[in-house]
Amino acid sequence: MGPRNRGMTLLEVMVVVALIGIFATLSVSSFQGMTERQRLSAAQRELVLMMQEARQKARATHQPVRLGTRVMDEQGVQVTRMRWEALACSDAWGSVCPIPACEENACGVGGCECAELGPELVIPPKLDVAPLVGLCWLSDPGPGAPVVAPPAPGGKVCQQNDPLPPEGRLVLRRNRGTLEAPDWKPELVFQADGLTAAVRPVDCDKHASTAGCQ
Repeated sequence: MGPRNRGMTLLEVMVVVALIGIFATLSVSSFQGMTERQRLSAAQRELVLMMQEARQKARATHQPVRLGTRVMDEQGVQVTRMRWEALACSDAWGSVCPIPACEENACGVGGCECAELGPELVIPPKLDVAPLVGLCWLSDPGPGAPVVAPPAPGGKVCQQNDPLPPEGRLVLRRNRGTLEAPDWKPELVFQADGLTAAVRPVDCDKHASTAGCQ
């Protein structure tokens, strides 16, 4: 008679179950990492498109258009949303743009009125857009630059005769660590063209020597 087939022992079953658990954990972790990278890449692409729309809006409406953010509490979680804001002028001829109330206030605050608001982009927690807040496209820059930014992150001034943002000023940072132990590194540096008002992103992973990527 041939040898009789025997079933798996309890130890063998436990080993198989443990291996399945390990592989499942690795698969879930890999999937979550891939999903997060895709979400960050999508947000970066949408941010570049938002800048292009803001530039086009300023040219079409002859009004200054500024990037702004607002933080909302959504089910106990702080969510940052970014949008472009077409700032109101003092009169139909646009002799004073923007109105003084918008120089230091966001739209809807302190009498700052906005003729139009762009669609909002939810900023993932691992991206820091603070250095980009206040970036402003001017329809009629006069002797100044066609695109300007506050001297330091957090400002909202959007005035004519201001200089072009210096190299390394407009930086998008990414958290390479965790939310508990963040490690913020430059992800993209935006360079503004003084003639066309176009803002071009530079990938810091590919061009590490660019000003602002260090």
